[in-house]
Amino acid sequence: MFDTSDEIQDQLRAGEDSRAEFKELVIGGHWPNTEAMAGEMVAFANAEGGVLFVGVSDAGIVRGIPEDRLADVETWIVGIAMNNCDPPIRPIVRKERLPRPDNSDAIVMLVEVRRGLYVHRTSGGRYYVRVGSTKRDLTATELARQFQQRGRLFVFDEQPVPTATVEDLDRASCERYFGTPPTIPWPELLRNTRIIAGEDGPDRPTVAGLLAFGNAPRAHLPSAYIEAAVYRGERLASDDLVHAEKIDGPISSQIDGAAAFVERFMLRPARKHAGREDHPQYEVDVVHEAIVNAVAHRDYSISGSKIRLMLLVDRLELYSPGALPNSLTIETMPFRVFTRNQLLVSFLSRIKSARTGRVLLESRGEGVRSILEGGERHSGRTPSYELFGEELRLTIWARPSPHDTSASQGSC
Repeated sequence: MFDTSDEIQDQLRAGEDSRAEFKELVIGGHWPNTEAMAGEMVAFANAEGGVLFVGVSDAGIVRGIPEDRLADVETWIVGIAMNNCDPPIRPIVRKERLPRPDNSDAIVMLVEVRRGLYVHRTSGGRYYVRVGSTKRDLTATELARQFQQRGRLFVFDEQPVPTATVEDLDRASCERYFGTPPTIPWPELLRNTRIIAGEDGPDRPTVAGLLAFGNAPRAHLPSAYIEAAVYRGERLASDDLVHAEKIDGPISSQIDGAAAFVERFMLRPARKHAGREDHPQYEVDVVHEAIVNAVAHRDYSISGSKIRLMLLVDRLELYSPGALPNSLTIETMPFRVFTRNQLLVSFLSRIKSARTGRVLLESRGEGVRSILEGGERHSGRTPSYELFGEELRLTIWARPSPHDTSASQGSC
């Protein structure tokens, strides 16, 4: 946007509009209000995107930014985008040398904000949208429509990710997915399968496409990872934390990595008779199914919420972002089929695990039931699902140690 000097000069002459906002900056004097700057960024992100011209007066006159303060100004701008916008915004900041009215040169910063994948607000709690040359608060009806359009109620995983490009996809992974060499042009194949999509602009990876085939999905979807931790007690207390790590990468790597994490840290008490007999705390296939379910069905439109995997001495807890839809309850989960991310699930049903050699998602509609039945068969206690607001928790109980003679073996 505004890629050439002529385009920039034309915009300065034309004045502010739905894609351009001018902000004069006087170092040592009046800095634009932080909340106001965040509001301009949020307004662009909630509309069709735009550019802040920092160092330009409201009348379109170039004032510039002192060259010895450019780094300070850029840090200030990026700090507002990351800390005063919720979810954080990743602007594209570039510097342009433009003529002042007296024909001397000055440096201006162009801060490009693209249309957001999420609905954004300021740290002050204001939802703005850009309309013409001004920003205004979204009405309740408009806000509801924004959430609908950006995924809360519609197909979020098929939306293109505004900050990603086709270069963010791992072509080798895509080629393994398709198997045989394509008979149609590569871009067309990616579009037909919704790995990429374009909406009045260049092709970009969809949410599902980036999650399944991206080099580093978390760079563009910051919450798309699994936070895993091990505790030495029966409570989630920082004093009992033994180890923690973030498991990221494409979805296949997250699933394999989380399953390997459980295998690595779960206890394996043994009993010796004629030979050694191990009693691992968890059935790995049950854990794998639980992780696949969490990754496949979590709500990726909830920014700032990741999957959490917690290993305690007596249980495994798996937290997944997203409330149940109106038609589904905890009681009906084992018997009904619901897929929040249809496109992602279709990819998972064909992508093979590097750990097992099998496809990551082998069955449709049987995952919850197999988790409940397999978990009870292994430990003697039925796993349980609980809903806390917009977060679903699965508890899988550990198999009692053969040395614990007081452990109850009955179902509960």
